[in-house]
Amino acid sequence: MASKTFKPLFTFVLDSNRWKKLVDPSVRRGETALPQKAADQERLGVRFDYDTEVERDGVVYHKFAMQPNAGKIPSSIKAFRDGDPKGTHAEMAPMYVKKDGTKEDVEEAMKQAIDHFIGIR
Repeated sequence: MASKTFKPLFTFVLDSNRWKKLVDPSVRRGETALPQKAADQERLGVRFDYDTEVERDGVVYHKFAMQPNAGKIPSSIKAFRDGDPKGTHAEMAPMYVKKDGTKEDVEEAMKQAIDHFIGIR
């Protein structure tokens, strides 16, 4: 179920150069790095809002909050959003993307964030 729910998100981010917006974000803290268009946010169900740079084990990462979107989104994400008092501001999972990383780093970070989300549901 999770792979079906999140497959469009992986395609959207990885089958283009969009992943570069996560390894070198140009948005300010609290702003959405991806997806930026409302139609894409609704279709994909989640967005990545930029938080800050953090250092973990000597490596610098960009921290993002994976958050649910408004509108008609996949049912598993909608259930989380509707069950959390913060609604669309609830953090489904943190995502740590290696600063100046690769496409593979982004893919791994997304997998870890989704695994975290699935584990808390």
